[in-house]
Amino acid sequence: MKRVAGILAVILLSMPAVAAAKEKPESRVQELLTCQAITANEERLACYDRAMGSLKQALSQGTMVLKEKKVPLAMEGVVKASGYWGGSSAWVLLDNGDRWSIQPSKSRREPPPPGTEVKLKRTLMGTYWMSGKKLPETEAEFLGHEG
Repeated sequence: MKRVAGILAVILLSMPAVAAAKEKPESRVQELLTCQAITANEERLACYDRAMGSLKQALSQGTMVLKEKKVPLAMEGVVKASGYWGGSSAWVLLDNGDRWSIQPSKSRREPPPPGTEVKLKRTLMGTYWMSGKKLPETEAEFLGHEG
């Protein structure tokens, strides 16, 4: 049992390092970000031109693809609008533009009405839960931001 606990501890302790590695920008993007630190205008512009050239080439060749990271803007908000997709799943639009899909509970079948204050929490496994005065805690999936 101690051996299993030791292995589990090593895995859990290494998780932040793995997460941090995923957050590091790609080298061509890092080159572009580094140019900001240059104070002399001509040098900074030359740096941007060099960095942008390799970035443009990678994008045009398809060796690099820009992708927006899907994360909510806030972990609380006020329902701006809501409704059903069909079946039992519902959609919720918050005042900050975050869009969510939820599965209303059996005790509360209606999606939260506009004006409802909601809070979100994220579990260790990465799932989200939404709750509010007129919404018992229910699993939620982040869909993105309103256009």
